Amino acid sequence: MLSLDPSGPEWDCPLGSKDLEDEGPWGGGSGLPPTGCFPGSWRQDVGLDCKGSPEGTEARAWTVYYYSLLQSCLQQAGLPETQDRSQAPRTGCPGAEVTLCVLGSPSTFLPVLLEGGVQSPGNMLLCLSPAWLMKVPAPGQPGEAALLVSKAVSFHPGGLTFLDDFVPPRRATYFLAGLGLGPSRGREAAELARDLTCPTGASAELARLLEDRLLTRQLLAQQGGVAVPATLAFTYKPPGLLRGGDSSPGLRLVELSGKEGQETLVKEEVEAFLRSEALGDVLQVAVKLSGWRWRGRQALRLHPRAELGAVVNTVLALLEKLEEEESVLLEAVYPPVQLPCSDGPSPGPGLAVRICAVVCRTQGDRPLLSKVVCGVGRGDRPLRHHNSLPRTLEVALAQCGLAPALVVSLQAPASEAACGKESAAPSCSPSTQYWLTWICPALWLLQLHLVESDPNHFASQLVQTFIHFDMTEHRRDEENARLLAELVRARGLKLDGCFSYWDDCLVLTALLCQELGLPCSPPAAMRLAKKKSLTQLHLLRRHHGPPWPAPSLHAVPCCPLESEADVERAVHQVPLPGVMKLEFGAGAVGVRLVEDAPQCHEHFSRITRDLQGEADHPGIGLGWGNAMLLMEFVEGTEHDVDLVLFGGRLLAAFVSDNGPTRLPGFTETAACMPTGLAPEQEAQMVQAAFRCCLGCGLLDGVFNVELKLTGAGPRLIEINPRMGGFYLRDWILELYGVDLLLAAVMVACGLRPALPTRPRARGHLVGVMCLVSQHLQALSSTASRETLQALHDRGLLRLNLLEEALVPGEYEEPYCSVACAGSSPTEARLRLLGLCQGLGIDGPSYPVAHFLSHFK
Repeated sequence: MLSLDPSGPEWDCPLGSKDLEDEGPWGGGSGLPPTGCFPGSWRQDVGLDCKGSPEGTEARAWTVYYYSLLQSCLQQAGLPETQDRSQAPRTGCPGAEVTLCVLGSPSTFLPVLLEGGVQSPGNMLLCLSPAWLMKVPAPGQPGEAALLVSKAVSFHPGGLTFLDDFVPPRRATYFLAGLGLGPSRGREAAELARDLTCPTGASAELARLLEDRLLTRQLLAQQGGVAVPATLAFTYKPPGLLRGGDSSPGLRLVELSGKEGQETLVKEEVEAFLRSEALGDVLQVAVKLSGWRWRGRQALRLHPRAELGAVVNTVLALLEKLEEEESVLLEAVYPPVQLPCSDGPSPGPGLAVRICAVVCRTQGDRPLLSKVVCGVGRGDRPLRHHNSLPRTLEVALAQCGLAPALVVSLQAPASEAACGKESAAPSCSPSTQYWLTWICPALWLLQLHLVESDPNHFASQLVQTFIHFDMTEHRRDEENARLLAELVRARGLKLDGCFSYWDDCLVLTALLCQELGLPCSPPAAMRLAKKKSLTQLHLLRRHHGPPWPAPSLHAVPCCPLESEADVERAVHQVPLPGVMKLEFGAGAVGVRLVEDAPQCHEHFSRITRDLQGEADHPGIGLGWGNAMLLMEFVEGTEHDVDLVLFGGRLLAAFVSDNGPTRLPGFTETAACMPTGLAPEQEAQMVQAAFRCCLGCGLLDGVFNVELKLTGAGPRLIEINPRMGGFYLRDWILELYGVDLLLAAVMVACGLRPALPTRPRARGHLVGVMCLVSQHLQALSSTASRETLQALHDRGLLRLNLLEEALVPGEYEEPYCSVACAGSSPTEARLRLLGLCQGLGIDGPSYPVAHFLSHFK
């Protein structure tokens, strides 16, 4: 693969980071594996020991690590847990003529293993440790060996897997190993693959050739005449292929006799390189490591060309990490390529071109080019199709039961109507007197206990236990969680669960659950999801699975903003136009499209002046502060995915479509459920939402994920670590018979909700939002609350009130949602359009037909 590595800020990785240190045994690292890093739960008491081949403490830890990785991958793919039948060894060898053995990371080879289980059931084997294999001399074939499998995970149709022992061991007829250089398992795998009688899919020699950036670059320059970036390489005991030979233009190799005491040599060489004509007018240089131990790693440090001292210090720091046959590369960073695009503006900065060629060998040992894939993207971001690319190239898009319980609910809606606000997930139809009376009939065994800042809250009389506690200052959540836990214990309350659907209280809820030992996603995960820029930046760094594909595919570049200086920095890092929003905001309040730097500064100043605290606009997250972020604006259709997760498993997902917003604002205009996406697109959205939640550590609960479906696949807008707001709970209950609030309560109590795996809707709902700024006259006359209520009672429309008063304002949220049902999206859409025209909701400044156009 030839690629132009992007120069975006996310690639400027700190040296000495975890990515550079913890490579694991397959990559050649050493030491114990990380602990507690895989989402989900599975049995730990499985027989991973191989009789007659005991493992040491470190090797055993890595075997457990890879078994957990396999279970996590299976769980995220919706496949059953591996069954341990090692206590009853397989004595026969069905299909003994075929034994396909893979030794390596489960996340790397899972697609191959699953397909092998379909095509050759029970004969596709995964070994998680070299100790599960042994080499024996091959009879009649001097110098060659047979590979025997004593223990493995066998794959079968339907994703079924079994942990098996084989007595006698099975003889491998094909062996594929994940190889890496280093003192641990990589070398063991390489030794196992050497001199076998059966075909092998890799070798140490081939990996050494292909995974060394410097060696590949020199071979391309010398033998293929391919232009490569101007490079200065410091090599430590280089391999034979790098020694001697003719030098290449712009490529200088400096052989080091040792890793220490090289300061003078490094400074002289770096200074000469930075001043050389080979760099041309390049303004930036990159420092990175080369060698097959660093295969697949993108960690590098970017420096301005003029910063000699900083470049020298970085090179010297990396020299300490070198092993034999490895190098430190100092190379030119060229401006990202700009390709014309007929269906939109030119791509922004950070664009990369990647061309992947698939080559096989014919019987005459001649190379045969069988497939070429070309695409453009940003780093490991999804590839985008460009019509100007040659037609001869294929363009690929990357994506290649109920018990009595005592529950604490934190922060009820401020009023009856506010229970339907976007930041307060449960929505109430006007026929429901209070939100709590809707819960209790379904949970007639449930006892509630409410914690609320308002001592006179309307819901305080509707629960068995009420605790008045001021928790409006959420920057003190850790302290408040400890105080609340003391109050709970002082009252002798034995809680089974604690949950909240109010945005501001989600982190506090997780902290309280941690204090009381109750089921909940970790506080760290809630914090990640609560702060929008933190969510995106965290996921952008998740390049490696699980979950796989990596959630970084769906994340969007952004910059946090707390000062005017941050704004100035952000406009040079985030492609414009962009979207500015509150870090902890809700309901799209203060969200705006910004076209250029002056608009960014103007909007930042306006928000920091107008929305300083909770009193300025209650219920939109200002209790957490008014910090903002600037994120890239992505084109595409907008969708909500509401998920129910339990123990890291996806139990149910509901996808809805949103209509186009009234730019430059992003207040919701219209919605449709179920989604009108094609089944494969709907599946992409569900998997993207699921993997983003897992990537943030959200394992248990009901979550709402906002995404856009672009030409390059799903892109994340934000994660709301609570169930969807506005009308979503109401609509899902109506169409699918699933109550998200009930599901949230059950998960909070550690109970797995019984939900349909593939829910089918009983009809279609299409709705439109009413805004006081646009509909004040209609809402005061033809579409008054009384009129809408009467139509709702007659079944002619579905009304969800979201606000109490008709008070216009600059930073507004929808007043209500009006929807119509139908047996098809067209029927529901036409009914709604007719009603909106008759009620005065439709108009030139609020064209309902346009907002519903996405649902045709």
